Amino acid sequence: MIDLIIRPVDASDRDRWWKLWQGYIEFYQATVTDEVSEVTWKRLLDDDVPAFGRVAEHPEHGVIAIMNYVLHLNLWTPKPVCYMEDLFTDLTARGQGAGRALIESLKETAKAENWHRIYWMTAQTNATARALYSQVATETNWVRYDINL
Repeated sequence: MIDLIIRPVDASDRDRWWKLWQGYIEFYQATVTDEVSEVTWKRLLDDDVPAFGRVAEHPEHGVIAIMNYVLHLNLWTPKPVCYMEDLFTDLTARGQGAGRALIESLKETAKAENWHRIYWMTAQTNATARALYSQVATETNWVRYDINL
């Protein structure tokens, strides 16, 4: 897809972000309450919180993809590390370059701001995303463990 504008999310994107966010949650067959989603949205707009959002916007179709990410410290480097927590493209626009454009924009920022690393996770069964991710990043051998509290 050509003519994409990659930009930070802003307050005017709320309705479209919300719809894509809900699509993301449904894609992973997860449950996130509206209250938590509202907190997430507010965090993305809060300059005092190290959580950020970007959108891929098409001139004719509007916002077609969202990316949410968090910057955090890492005890093995003095540089910030970026966790790309969420990346979702409208199902009708998949495979047309929005996800790649969002990742590339984040990579450019990381280089310009001297970050140490960008990392993310996806489900093993998410073949569409993994096909892209294998082109733009290196799959690691780390295994994730969770303690849900």
